[in-house]
Amino acid sequence: VDEVFGAEQFIAIIAFAKTSSSTGDFLPGTNDYLLFYARDFERLKFRQLFLDKTVQTERGTPYSWVELVNGERRRMSQDERENPDRLPLGARVFRFDNLQSQSLGRAKGEGAASWFPVQFDDREFRPSMKSRWKTNEGGMARLKDSRRLAATETGLYYVRYIDDFAARELGSSWTDTVIAGFASDKSYVVETNTKVVQRCMLMTTDPGDLVLDPTCGSGTTAYVAEQWGRRWITIDTSRVPLALARQRLLTATFPWHQLKDESRGPAGGFVYERKQNSRGEEIGGLVPHVTLKSIANDEPPQMEVLVDRPEQDKGITRVTGPFVVEATIPTPVDWEGDGISDSGVAAAEEHSAFTDRMLEVLRRSPQVHVGGNRTATFEQVRRPAKAMVLSAEAIAAGTDSRVAFVFGPEHGAVSEQLVHQALKEADRRNYANLYVLGFAIEPAARMLVESTRGATGSDVEAWYVQATPDLVMGSLLKTTRASQLFSVCGLPDVEVNRAPAKRGEAERWIVHLRGIDSFDPSTMETRAVKGSDVPAWFLDVDYNGRVFRVCQAFFPRTQAWDALKRSLKAEFEEALFDHLAGDTSAPFEAGEHRQVAVKVIDERGNELMVVHALK
Repeated sequence: VDEVFGAEQFIAIIAFAKTSSSTGDFLPGTNDYLLFYARDFERLKFRQLFLDKTVQTERGTPYSWVELVNGERRRMSQDERENPDRLPLGARVFRFDNLQSQSLGRAKGEGAASWFPVQFDDREFRPSMKSRWKTNEGGMARLKDSRRLAATETGLYYVRYIDDFAARELGSSWTDTVIAGFASDKSYVVETNTKVVQRCMLMTTDPGDLVLDPTCGSGTTAYVAEQWGRRWITIDTSRVPLALARQRLLTATFPWHQLKDESRGPAGGFVYERKQNSRGEEIGGLVPHVTLKSIANDEPPQMEVLVDRPEQDKGITRVTGPFVVEATIPTPVDWEGDGISDSGVAAAEEHSAFTDRMLEVLRRSPQVHVGGNRTATFEQVRRPAKAMVLSAEAIAAGTDSRVAFVFGPEHGAVSEQLVHQALKEADRRNYANLYVLGFAIEPAARMLVESTRGATGSDVEAWYVQATPDLVMGSLLKTTRASQLFSVCGLPDVEVNRAPAKRGEAERWIVHLRGIDSFDPSTMETRAVKGSDVPAWFLDVDYNGRVFRVCQAFFPRTQAWDALKRSLKAEFEEALFDHLAGDTSAPFEAGEHRQVAVKVIDERGNELMVVHALK
């Protein structure tokens, strides 16, 4: 990070507790660390965060004295320190604080207004020759009248009550961030506690600001950003975390923060007010900060803003705002280039490493499911000699048949061009079968694969084999059974019909999702899943063959909607939720391209798409 931002832009290392205990051979680690850097100190935003300050939180600090309602001051007993609720009614806990400040110099007359004798409790006190009082004679008199002075054997001190400021600054050591056992809401072992992300966001941004998280995980950053009125962008290389984040956001509810300027939304800021409960404790977002200076100068205390306590409208429940899920396809490698470009060499090396990993996985798990409860097992998996696009070759177990494999991109979908080139090369080399392994596949590429079985003009039959996203997530791969690494997934079964129309009305269409065939690796069987039982499906009513644009979205798994309806605790349109949880689209008119694309997400996070012409 020093190289990216510059060592001079370093601000702090924050240590936060991730677990209360850990196992290890020597010294187990219970902390994680945050590196805090600024890109530009001139533009850095920093909002000091605070924690509640109570007698309980200040145990072990100099707040060890108590003032009774009759004015008596004494040390707190051990029992009172351990059980603050046993303090006498109306007692105020305080500490002795320094009343002197270091002198800036020793020149004659310098700071004379703050170097004077003070008569208190029949004693005279003077600051040392190297220091001065923190106020002048008038201020000292006001401190004395306010009973803010106290004398001990070592000198004269300022009396600071624990409730002068009911909060303490959050520093660089966070010990209250542990969530363990059944209280944990983690989807991954490495997931960061929501409180940690929230503090980072509140400390460095304002409502309406943009937050970037290039490692999405389960979407904690996006979730926290939605909660606190920040805009967000989050990124990941696998569909697993993106599916988790999408579901988390779609079913989440948040409090409604009151806005200073509703026309500007969160960017206009939140409303903060001072509030106290029946015990006189500060519970609002504005907290008075009484200081020696404010008392000495007879000024009202400064109000500190606790940014995590905006005013809320309890009568409104807020849900996630509109967001877009987009995918990018990595820049293709120019295999016929001269390799001079550094970026081309790096991309080629990365692709080669990915191919090696896939080959090793295929050698260890040489079995794929090809539908109809059938499997194919391979022997002698290796790289083919002088291949153009083919990634591997093998022998079908128990036969002499040679088969070929082509691996789709690590972070993208198998293209029609890749399948076409692989089929030509497999046919030319006389392979019996071609297995296309990918994490996703374009609709046209899938249709080309399906067309090879029973087609004339080629002796090569092609099969699309779905690779689990765990293959690009090493920590998850360790817990994934070998039988679950590669499996077949069927195309969505879709019915497209004209919608009933009256005379003179424009032609409209309706899509009905009948279902999909899903392979269950736990039972080794293929089962039909009804359209009303898929996790999610989407429509692009005018698909251009390149970019899928969500025009209608459906989430038939109703448990999440039931939870959302319970959270809303208000009237809602029941028919709307029925539609969102359904398997039939709303009527739509044909667009310029006169084709509709249907994308279905199955239980394992696979995205399956089929395209139908509207004619």
